[in-house]
Amino acid sequence: MECLYKSLVICDAHCDTAERIINEGFNIGERSNTGHVDIPRLVEGNVSVQVFACWIGKPGERHGYYSARAKQMINGLYTQFGKNFNTLHPVLRSEDIQYAIQNEKISAVIGIEGGQAIEDSLFLLDVFYGLGIRIMTIVWGSTNWADASCEQAKHNGLTSFGKSVIKEMNSLGIIVDVSHSSDKTTWDVLDVSSDPIIASHSSAKAICGHPRNVNDDLIKAISKAGGVICVNFCPEFIDEAYWKGKRTDPPTIDKVIEHIDHIVNIGGIDCVGIGSDYDGMSPAPIGLEDVSKLPNIVVKLSERGYNYDDIAKIMGGNFLRVFNRVCK
Repeated sequence: MECLYKSLVICDAHCDTAERIINEGFNIGERSNTGHVDIPRLVEGNVSVQVFACWIGKPGERHGYYSARAKQMINGLYTQFGKNFNTLHPVLRSEDIQYAIQNEKISAVIGIEGGQAIEDSLFLLDVFYGLGIRIMTIVWGSTNWADASCEQAKHNGLTSFGKSVIKEMNSLGIIVDVSHSSDKTTWDVLDVSSDPIIASHSSAKAICGHPRNVNDDLIKAISKAGGVICVNFCPEFIDEAYWKGKRTDPPTIDKVIEHIDHIVNIGGIDCVGIGSDYDGMSPAPIGLEDVSKLPNIVVKLSERGYNYDDIAKIMGGNFLRVFNRVCK
């Protein structure tokens, strides 16, 4: 089994470690007794590609706050990448991932979590592309141009400006991420986007009814468009009883596998990935306590009868397909 997971290209489409770097002065190069992600544990987990999301905060801040916060977090990430250049390799295009794999480094992709960062400006979107952003979760809370999943609808999905944001992301080569988006926003994105999209850290609504999760119709549509739903590990998004407060102990890794199974059954093997949401939750599921435990998913999938090619797609191949398509 060890030979199996060491031969895989494992991609985690979402972690919130950037916030620890900024808020705590966290050094990602040293093993930590808290949180979920650092370089020693990424190495133990055989992670080839880690997406570092810059969560810029809740709605309601003054104009200019979100772009400044995003730039601060991007700078903090690059500082850590520089300090750990022997292990981490910043990624701007698909060829960078191949270079990192060949040189036994971990690919570090930077994303923005929350479209407020662009301050309603396509120019700022271009600026963030220049700073290395290759994924943007278009909402966390609702913006002036898109509705979020956990708020009352303001725009009935995307506004006309919101549609121009999606088109500009396609033009630049930024992956459109619909995690946190309302269902109508996601449908609008699918109508507008010429590239496949991802839900970087969302699970299946049929298994856990949390508004953050993806319903079966959207799973089918995202799959048909060549996109990927990357399963989130956060207990409240994977376990109905935990979400509704009927249990307080965290679920096990088997709940994550249940979501993977469901998405495969509904959308097919090509539309499932991993988006842990590590460093954005507490507690983590039993068996997936931190990023070093990702090979446990490989074990479970193998026990369920998934073959090597299918496991390779789930653990990273599907995400890489979208990245290679968009970030040429």
